[in-house]
Amino acid sequence: MSSAVEDICELLDSYNGRDKVVRLACYSCKLYGCLRGEKPWQTAGSRLSGARLILRLFDDIPMIRHTYNYGLGRHESSKIAAVLGVLANIVDQTFLPVEKACWLHEVGVLQLSPRTADRLEVLSTALWAASLYISLIQTFRSIRHIWWSRDCLRADTACDARRNLDTRLLLQCVTAGKLGLDITHAVSCLPPGWLWGERIDATKVSAIATLSSLIGIGLYFARKRLLK
Repeated sequence: MSSAVEDICELLDSYNGRDKVVRLACYSCKLYGCLRGEKPWQTAGSRLSGARLILRLFDDIPMIRHTYNYGLGRHESSKIAAVLGVLANIVDQTFLPVEKACWLHEVGVLQLSPRTADRLEVLSTALWAASLYISLIQTFRSIRHIWWSRDCLRADTACDARRNLDTRLLLQCVTAGKLGLDITHAVSCLPPGWLWGERIDATKVSAIATLSSLIGIGLYFARKRLLK
């Protein structure tokens, strides 16, 4: 079997990898539906988005384990990195039960007033955007660290090390671009009055999310190939 097929199977065999593929399918369907004005394609995209949500309902225990193992980030190289790591864990840990409450209300298990339900939806989206923003800050810090490490190398020595750092720098810059697209997407889902909330039409939001999904899968294969 070819290496490409093996890589695709390995991507689909993991939870995070399959989520990337489903996300791409979800927003590709929505984008096609918006461009062609065909509701069935948009419905298909919404169903795929719902499938991703269902799988996230069981992320609490792995997230608790990750948060516990990370602790206060004493292993980090600086206090700022530790604070960002702890803050990211708090935001992600809070997001999961809030999203779960929204889903339980949607299916009718949890009875909430319309005002409370709307507030939970806004909180869920705001936590999503906050998590992405923290990840962007962490990525920028990583880019700065790699850049400084690269500058510390002499031009006539450590060619392999310099090449490795150049690769990591490129991948982190692409990651920052992807996070920028994701933040644009997340904030556009907020109500009017929250930055650019609901100011971007559905077609453009779907295009942004589709591009981000493509970049995410591309980064997966790039890291697999380049960072051996």
